[in-house]
Amino acid sequence: MRKWWSLLALMVAVAAILPASAQEETGNNNLRVRAGVFFPQKSEARDAAGKAWFTFGAEYAFQKMVEPGFEGTFTISADYMGNKDMQNIPVQVNLVGVFDRFTWTVGAGIGFAKNVVGDAKTGLTYSVGVSAVLGNTAVPLELGVMWRGMTNVNNQLDGVQVHLQLRL
Repeated sequence: MRKWWSLLALMVAVAAILPASAQEETGNNNLRVRAGVFFPQKSEARDAAGKAWFTFGAEYAFQKMVEPGFEGTFTISADYMGNKDMQNIPVQVNLVGVFDRFTWTVGAGIGFAKNVVGDAKTGLTYSVGVSAVLGNTAVPLELGVMWRGMTNVNNQLDGVQVHLQLRL
C-alpha cells in the first residue's frame, strides 16, 4: 500500500510543477485522469482483499450542456479499482455539473468485476461524487470523494473512492 501512496504523492508533485500551456492554447479541459484509494463498504470484501484498494481512471467530456442557471457536461469514464483477486472496472456515462470551485457528478453504466470468490460478474454501476479545485496549481488539480456501487455482487463492491483528479 505504501507504493500507491508514493505514486499518488508523485502525481501531485508533477501536476503542481508542469506548465499549463495546453489549457492556455485550447481552453478546453475535456480529459480528466484520476488516481486514489477505494474503501470497500462490506467487511467480507475488506477481509478478502484489504481495507484500501488502488484506483485510477480516465474521463472524457463529449457534450456540453448549458441551460439558464446550469453549466455541465456529459462524460464517459472508465476506472479500475482493485486489490489482490477482487476488482471492478466500471464504464459509465456521467453528468458533471460545476458550481464555483466545486464539481459534482452522477453516473451510471456497466461494471466488469470479480467478486469475493473470484467469479467474473457484470452489473449496473452507479456513482455520486463531489470534488474541489485545489489552490492555484499550474495544472487544474481536484480532490474528489465519490460513492461507487454495483449491482449483482451483493454490495461487495460498494464503497467510497477518494482521488486526485487532473484536468488535461
